[in-house]
Amino acid sequence: MQSQKTMRYDEETDRWYVEFEGRNYGLHCGECLDIYIGGQLVSCRLEMDSQWYVIMEDASFELRKSSTYLVKV
Repeated sequence: MQSQKTMRYDEETDRWYVEFEGRNYGLHCGECLDIYIGGQLVSCRLEMDSQWYVIMEDASFELRKSSTYLVKV
């Protein structure tokens, strides 16, 4: 069962994470998730190059470390 979570960046581990049941779960390269963009849920894959980014069907974009993102995982 998927649940809606806020994805945040952790400077210490250089990873994005979601909190679930009081624990932080770090996300890894290649992990698939759904991210809300403009109120629409879009399937994507989390990747790392010189920056963290997500790849969608027709596009990709870098994640801003100072931002949070609403996702379903």
